[in-house]
Formats: sequence, C-alpha cells, structure tokens
Amino acid sequence: ITAEELGIAPEDVKIVTGDTDVTLMVHRLDRLNVSWTGARTVLRFGRQAVSWGNGLLYNPMDVFNPFDQAAIDTEYKSGDDMLYGEDLFDDGSDLQGVVVVRRDPVSGEVESDQSSLAFKYHGFAGANEYDLLAAAHYDDLLLGLGGNLSLGGAVLRGDLTWTRTDLENVLSGVVSVSYSWTWGGTNVSGLLEYFRSGFGQADGAYAPSDLLANPDLLRRLERGELYTLARNYLAASATLEITPLVLVTPTLLINLDDPSALGQIVMRYDLQQDLQLTCALNLPLGPPASEYGGVTSPVEGRYLAAGPSLFAQLAWYF
Repeated sequence: ITAEELGIAPEDVKIVTGDTDVTLMVHRLDRLNVSWTGARTVLRFGRQAVSWGNGLLYNPMDVFNPFDQAAIDTEYKSGDDMLYGEDLFDDGSDLQGVVVVRRDPVSGEVESDQSSLAFKYHGFAGANEYDLLAAAHYDDLLLGLGGNLSLGGAVLRGDLTWTRTDLENVLSGVVSVSYSWTWGGTNVSGLLEYFRSGFGQADGAYAPSDLLANPDLLRRLERGELYTLARNYLAASATLEITPLVLVTPTLLINLDDPSALGQIVMRYDLQQDLQLTCALNLPLGPPASEYGGVTSPVEGRYLAAGPSLFAQLAWYF
C-alpha cells in the first residue's frame, strides 16, 4: 500500500511496519508551526489554516481549503504549509499575507505555477467593513472585493472575484442577507444566499465529455476549491433555538441551472457543558442527469449520484 493509495501526500507520512506484512501505522502532522507575535505584527511559519471572504455557505474568495457548502462540522479546517503574516494598523484595519510553496505533482520540483502568493486588506468604512484581495494563485491572477454592511436589523454580505486564467477571464460572486427574529417564542436566525460560479457549466451539461471541455472547473474541483458543477445557486437556511441547548438548522441548496437541490437538516444538542451531539440528514433531490439527482457517467444509462445520508458525531471538549 502506498501513500498515494491512502490519499496522503508522501511528505506528510511516516510509516512503521510491525513484525508482519499486514501491520501499518500512518502518522500525519496536522498542525505544526512556529510563530512570532509583536505588538501589532504576527508571523507564522508551518502548517496552518486561513479563512478569507464573507460568504456564509459559498465562498469564492476563500481559495485555501474552503469548506464544502454542505459541510456539517466546520470547527476543523485542514491547513497548508505556508508563511503567514499580519500587520494591524492604528484604525483597526489589517493587512494579511500568505505564501504557499507547492511541488509539481509530476516532476516533484517546487514550481511557481503551483504556488500561491496572496494579500488581503481588511478595512472599515464607518460602521461597515470591506476586504480587498490580490493573489497569484497557481498560475492565475486573482482579484477580489468584498464586505458587509448593516441594513436595519439585517446584515448584507458579499464578495466579487475576478480570475485571469490561461483560457479566459472569470467573474464569480456571492451575496447574502441574514436576519434574526423571534417566532412564536423561538429565536430564529435566517439566511438567504445567492452564488454565481463563473467556472461552472453554463448549460447544465455534466457528462464527462462536457466536463473535459472545462479544464478550469476540473482543476478547482481536484484542488478542493470548488464543490459545485453549475453556475447559479440559491441557498436558504434557518437556525431555530428549540431550547437553549437544542439547535435545529434546515438548509436547502438549490441549483438554479437544473431542477435539483440538496436538502439538509442538522440538530445540535449540548448534552453537557463539554459534550455536544450533532446529527444530520442529507437528502439529494432531482432527476437523473442533474447535479444532485446524478450526473451522467461513461456507462450508458448509469449515473453518478450520492444518495441520502445520515451523520452523527459526539464531540468532547477538553
């Protein structure tokens, strides 16, 4: 068995075999970094995670290991080996920088077209906030603008990104509005979010031959930067506080380019102060040849689809 067969990068693995050929131990460093913190400056080198952008479910500005829009457990985020720096200014704004060096998967050599250099400025305009992003990510130029502002009791968030690839210039964006209220004595937080993926399929065609004609999309799917196939999505979600210890969150992710969607309901129950139970049901909806109903496979009459699924997690905090 090899590291590649386990889905683990060889440099992340230490393998110890026992007395027999059937014994295998795999160890992967999850977080290991060295940091220096000054009065207003932070420098950190090693494996770590960063999260940029203002999208709550879809996030085109977060290109470093973003979460799947249907992710249930978002407390842990996988990291990259990087050099990270942050400088805080007098007005509370800050500038962050990231350098990620990667090897070419074929040659094994460190290559600039496999690496990333990114800067993000976070500033304030009165009571509102905004972000400016500039990055050389793999072999693409990425620019982004985002922010959030208050609209009465609601919050409007959004990001717009422009990517120059070898093939085209691509615009992607997300905009959402969130609002909290009381309904029948129950506290409710609602979210409505629209996502436009410029890399997605414009015509809802997901057959292998159609996807092969969109290499920019396939590269981002392979790198884990995108989890969607189409261009236009609408998400609706609400968190209901059944009791102070029980939260229920139904979510509907709708593909606007074909008649399919993903329904999800998540329940979180704080059993004790340091013990939480999370349960979730995922239900794909849609006909064959749609994204959630099942995309066309190379075998005629067969489709690649994820069926209904249940998730349960008991977390102990210490």
